[in-house]
Formats: sequence, C-alpha cells, structure tokens
Amino acid sequence: MTVTASSPRLREESAISAPAARRWALPASVLVIAIVAWSIAIPSLRDAPWNLFGLIPAASPLFPISIGLVTIAFCIAIARGATRTAGLSLVATVLMMRLPTAISTDAPLYSWTYKHFGPIDYIQRFGSVDVTVDIYHNWPGAFSFIAWVNTITGSETIVIAQWFAVGSQLAFTAAVYFLARTYGFAAPIALVAAFGAHVVNWVGQDYLSPQAIAFALGIVVVALVLASPRCTAASWVAVGIFTAIVVTHQLTPYWLLAAVLLLTLLGRVRPRYLVAVFAVIAIGYLLMHLNIVSQFGRLLNFDFLSNILTPSARNEVLGDPSVGQVFNSWVARAITGVVWVSAGLVIAVRLFRRRSAWRETLVPAVVAFSPALILVGQGYGGEALFRVFLYSIPGCMLIVAPVVTRMLRGVFSRGRRAAQLGAATVLTLVSLASIQTSYGGWFANLVTPESVRLTTQVLSEEDPSTLTIGVAPGAPGRIVAEYVDFVRANELFDSGIDMWLTSWPGWEDEEFADPRRVTRLTDSLVWEQRPALVVITQQMRDYSTYFGTLPAGALDRFEAFLEDDPRWELSYRSDETVVYRLNLTIDPDAPRKD
Repeated sequence: MTVTASSPRLREESAISAPAARRWALPASVLVIAIVAWSIAIPSLRDAPWNLFGLIPAASPLFPISIGLVTIAFCIAIARGATRTAGLSLVATVLMMRLPTAISTDAPLYSWTYKHFGPIDYIQRFGSVDVTVDIYHNWPGAFSFIAWVNTITGSETIVIAQWFAVGSQLAFTAAVYFLARTYGFAAPIALVAAFGAHVVNWVGQDYLSPQAIAFALGIVVVALVLASPRCTAASWVAVGIFTAIVVTHQLTPYWLLAAVLLLTLLGRVRPRYLVAVFAVIAIGYLLMHLNIVSQFGRLLNFDFLSNILTPSARNEVLGDPSVGQVFNSWVARAITGVVWVSAGLVIAVRLFRRRSAWRETLVPAVVAFSPALILVGQGYGGEALFRVFLYSIPGCMLIVAPVVTRMLRGVFSRGRRAAQLGAATVLTLVSLASIQTSYGGWFANLVTPESVRLTTQVLSEEDPSTLTIGVAPGAPGRIVAEYVDFVRANELFDSGIDMWLTSWPGWEDEEFADPRRVTRLTDSLVWEQRPALVVITQQMRDYSTYFGTLPAGALDRFEAFLEDDPRWELSYRSDETVVYRLNLTIDPDAPRKD
C-alpha cells in the first residue's frame, strides 16, 4: 500500500482557529519557565549527597519539576498546533534530560564506557586493528570513526565521551522523527513519535559505545527500507549504512535483518532481493569472525527462559539488591509494559477495524515487535531483553503516536478535554519515571578523574603480566592502547574478584568472614608468580551497596585481610581509592602486619 497525502495518517490535524501568536504563546511561556527551573536546579546535581534511590531525590526538586513542565509545554504546543514550539520543546527535553551526564560529572559515566577507549587509542596510534586481541578489534566501525574524528579535530576520546550521551540522544530522536516522516506522518505526529521515543528510553545505551551509533543508524535503515517502494535508490543507500552497522555492532544487524525479512513478506520492500543482500553482508562478516565469537560460548542459545532473564531479575532472586535498585527496576518495567501493551492494543484494534488493510497495519507492528525474535536464539550476556525493548521503541512510537496526537489535539467527538488531559498526564508521568530510572544508579556509576588517571598509569607503566583485580564494577579499564599487551599476556587480566567467587566452590554469597578464602587467592597468585594489584574504589563500594553484589561489610573485611597479609603491600591510598600490590618475594609465614 502506497502512503499518500490523503492517507488517514496525514489527516490528524484538528481545526485550530486561534491566531498563530495565541497558539504558541502559552506553550512557549511554559517552556521558558521549565528552562529557568532547570537552570536553577542544575548546580545541585554535581554536589548532590549520596542517595539509595539515585540522583532525583538527592538533587533540587526543581529538576524533576522542570522535566514535568517541559513535557507539559510540548503537550500544549501539539494541542494548539504550534508545531515549531513543539519542536523546540522536544529539543529542550532531550537537552534537559541528558545534559546532566556531561555538565554535572567530572568524568564520563559508567566504568564500562572506558573499555571502548583502548581500541580507539590503538587505531589512532597504529592505524590498524589486531583481530587476535578481542571482539572490539573485530568489529571496529565505531572505534575507527571516533579515532578519525580525534585525528582530524585534535579532540580526545574522553572529551567526546563526556558529551556523547547528549549527541547520541539527539541523533536517536532525530532518527525516529525521520522514520515517522518517511513513513508518511505529518510533522506533529512525527514530533510526538520522536518525543515519545525519547522519554520512554530508559535503557541508557547512549554512552560512548558501538551500539549507540549502530542503533541510530539502524533506525535510518528502517526508514529508507520503508521508503523503497517509492524510491528504489533509498534501498541502496540503506545497503551502505547497513554495511557500516555490520562492522560496528554484533547484534543490531540481525534485528534489522529480521525486520527487513518480515517487511519483504508484507510486500513493503523494493527490490525484494534486498533482504538477501543484507543477509550476505551480515552473515558473511560473522563467518569471517566466527572464531572470536565462539569464544563467548554458543552462537545460538535456544533456552528462551534463560534469554529473557536480566541481570537485575537474577540479582533480585539470587542476590541482595538495595531497595533503591529494586524500585528503579520496577519503574523501568512499568515503562516497558506501558509501551508494549499500548502498542499491542492499538494494533489489535486496527486489525479488527481495518481488516482489508491488514498488511499496512502490520508494517509498524513488524518494526516494533520483530526484535523479540532475538530472544529465541540469544541472551546477549543477560541483556537481550533490554535490547529487545530498545529496538522496539521506534516501531512502538509509529503505532501509538497517531493516537496520542489525536488525543492531544482533542479530535474525538466525546471526552475531548479528558483525552487531552489523559494524554498529557501519561506523557508527564512517563517522563518523570524515565529520569528516575535513568538516574537511579547515578552514584553507583560515577567515575572519578582519579580512577581514570590510575588506570592509565597502570596500563602504561606496569608489567603486562600484571593482574588488576577489582572487587566490584567501578574502575575504568582498557583505557589506552597498551591494554592490548595485557590481553596478550592474560586475556582475563582485569577480571574482578567475582571470577574467583563463581569459579571456586563455596564462594557464592561470599561475606569474607573467613580470611582463608583470601589467603587461598593469594597463594594461587604467588604459586603462579603472577604480579597483581587489587583496586578498591569508592565507586565499587557504592556499586556493591546499590546492586548488592556483595553482602554489607564484605568489602571492608576483604580490605582488612589484605592489610593483615604481609604479601599485600599498600601501593596507593586516597579518600576515594586504595591499591594493594602483591609482593611475590615475601614469605607467607612472615609476621603479620601490625
């Protein structure tokens, strides 16, 4: 079915008789108030005291109030037909919700962000990759791009990472808007789709990573594929972008491949053999690097129940997470449920009412729900369900945006005000829920410049055979090109204490109440004559408290055992970080430290 200007999707405009100035004055005023409130609140974020529920209850209440106000400004603008003001409100919402990650931190968030720095540094310094090192060197698309940007601009990876979440979310929102416009929606509906996609996205994929880049490009590919019946050239542009995604991220191409296959079966792809081109590129590249992928276990895992189990759900059952972490997890689940149930209900109603147009009705449903096929064969390290929701967001917004726009515009013959108020209320609550779950783990994910400096120093100066043992996630790793030498010496050089917790019998739920456990670890390292450092940061303590990775007091007891063992020498201490170095020459029977 070809989308035309007479399509019902393009006739969502309600009769708005108010002059243009009156249409934008109210939403613009609310928008200005929101920005002022946000500006007043921002200084409180940097110095917010630690809180188990994250940043939102710790910072000024004006911060969540400003997010609620900017959402209301957007809703009023859509309701009044002030499209440009709605667009400004959308951009303001993205900036207000993501800028704190850049301007309220001293270093990029998340310790796992930094594992991408090393491949970028390696490519920038040596102009090549080493495919024998790790999976990142085998999928170097994003890293090569950042290295190129650094080279031509003189920028540094850490600076790009500091601001990456802002740019990434803007790109994601713009991509959804492009998808909606390409699909045939008028500007107001496309803005609602982009706004909805932004506020429901709690997954947090927007840090410096291959997936963030691949996902935004993937949305553009879907848009071009949907445009292919009207413009065959769009398909070949999509092929080029798809190729870039294939060499960038391991999972995203297969979501796209599944979606394009189903869209081809619905007759919405031209040429029809485009899916075969995609398959040759994606599967061919995978086969070329199958040896590295096989190191992570089975390529396909058909244990569906295992694939849908997330780390937070597993931790709630087997661990002892904080009440704040459990609360934030349930907020995220609530947002996910609202999105999926709403999209499913809209599709069901459309299929019932428009039986003759079932193919066209299923097009956005395919975009929305085809990511669920990932769960059939892959758990993706326990994060497959997160990726399924992330990939489903653009399609779900194609489904619900027309309905939300109609509600905000008050085009229903009955209950006009109730519909407007209901839609605005739901969007506002979702926006507030989104910032709560996005910033719920704020203190567990704060990385300090000191940690960055120490990690760089270790990788640059220590013997590559040295193990760097962290007691919990909470220290940047693999931050410079020298990490490659450490991997060559021992690919598990930066494994945490959890490697021993899970591999040695009886270490599960370790409370470090018995020093013999730590002694056994030390004896093993000494017997292997393996140089080692143990790193304990404040972030590790906060992470363990928030996620319950170790029982309360376990880290203090572990540190006390190291302090008491003469083979572990204090190498560095500050208010934030403690580093112990293993002395391989000291007799284990030497007198204990005082």
